[in-house]
Amino acid sequence: MALMGLDISETREVISKYDPDTNNPTVFEIGVLEPIVRAQIDDESSSFEISSNNPNDPAKASINTNKRDIMAVRFGLKGIKNFIHPQTKKEIPFRTEAVHYAGKMRDVVSFSIIDMIPAKVRKELAGVILSENRMSEQEEKN
Repeated sequence: MALMGLDISETREVISKYDPDTNNPTVFEIGVLEPIVRAQIDDESSSFEISSNNPNDPAKASINTNKRDIMAVRFGLKGIKNFIHPQTKKEIPFRTEAVHYAGKMRDVVSFSIIDMIPAKVRKELAGVILSENRMSEQEEKN
């Protein structure tokens, strides 16, 4: 079979392994990052130093994984169902805001929602989002 292109408008539902409610869990709708957005996130969250005054110094790399994860979730999360506010105990409406990023205006998850997602769940969602545009082993074999 020939290579199949990515559908960047496609979404899928993800339930966190950390969700305590298996009967009525929070459902995260995850999308694929546009390549230019993924590149910008990677560029903004990493730095490399190849040379210094001393040619014997090793190259240095720094990756800010927390920033990368937050940005991946901000751009890759397309919806949430059954996400409960800690004070009101009511479902939080999914909200986005328009930001200029990677050359154009884009709708992203508002920070008010990002702030309420527990860190380990953000990291889990970021892992899913950042792996969405990779080929599976089966696709690589074809």
